[in-house]
Amino acid sequence: MARPLVGVITNPNSKKNRLNPARYEAMRETVGDLGIVRRTQDTAEIAGVVRAFLDAGIPYWVADGGDGAFHWLTNVAQQVLAERGGKDTAPAIMPTNAGTIDFVGRKCGVIGDSDGLLRALCATLRAGQQPGICTIDSLRVRGVYGPDSDWPGRTFDKLGFALALAGIGQRFFDKFYAHENQGVTGILEVVGGILFSATMQAPGLRKVPLPVELRHYSDTVFEPLPADVWIDGEKLPMRDYRAINVGSIDLNLAGVFRIFPFAREGGVLHVMAGDPSVNEVIRNLPRLASGRKMVMETFVERAAQSLRVVARDGKRIDPCIDGELFYGLTEADVTLGPPVRVVQMNVHHAPTDRA
Repeated sequence: MARPLVGVITNPNSKKNRLNPARYEAMRETVGDLGIVRRTQDTAEIAGVVRAFLDAGIPYWVADGGDGAFHWLTNVAQQVLAERGGKDTAPAIMPTNAGTIDFVGRKCGVIGDSDGLLRALCATLRAGQQPGICTIDSLRVRGVYGPDSDWPGRTFDKLGFALALAGIGQRFFDKFYAHENQGVTGILEVVGGILFSATMQAPGLRKVPLPVELRHYSDTVFEPLPADVWIDGEKLPMRDYRAINVGSIDLNLAGVFRIFPFAREGGVLHVMAGDPSVNEVIRNLPRLASGRKMVMETFVERAAQSLRVVARDGKRIDPCIDGELFYGLTEADVTLGPPVRVVQMNVHHAPTDRA
């Protein structure tokens, strides 16, 4: 039997799979003798699938999902590769644009829907062709869990591409994932709700009658984190931070915001850290939408190689990495991580699969 070329990992608990339980068998039919399709009930099961894919020598992996699915498969793959002493070749992984924002797919030119992308990849391989490969930088976040976390004293070590360590960016995702609409409209509604709520906190507007939930919608979003912060070993003068964000690639958030332009060419992190006011955030929204550098008084934004953050006053760092939320760190160090290979696929330019 020929070596399998495709390994698909899918979560039966995801929304699209719950709504369509027949997808699993449909994916198996699409892949056929090209490879393996495996289901995982939770993230703890991913390592076993990764080891099976590596043992089989599968070069192309498919994360059936969005940025979160891609995040977990990339992280577990790197962990298992390290455990095995680097004897295995790192796979190329394809996201399938089934998430909320899908910024990895946007960055790498992955165009199409989940099922169409899998069919296109299989058709390409059956035609004797190789898919394109996009290599992108990752970032690595290492830290220590604090005493009030679920794992006191344990180390934290994750890869990602977009990181919100504190403040506005991190709290935005808390609001966004609680919103009923997690598309472009949802992004605009959450941002609008946050800014409207914050504006209504002005002294002259506090007596305007509003629903309690709306008036206090932004309360935690602009809550600063007391911390000491270093960029490339240089300590910043601020003591409180309403924003600490890092990107290893430039991001297009569903066409609404374009973030981390300094990381567009690779080789550096784009770091943002500071204590912007509500008015400064509002004034800079056009810059955020067009991918330009922010203009704020107590704010640092530049290309860098490292960031270190140590929380003060008993506070904790709750990082959001690629939209995945983690809780309870006392400190965090961010550096460039290993390059990650992404399968490029366009459903409109693939051969027709007649298998």
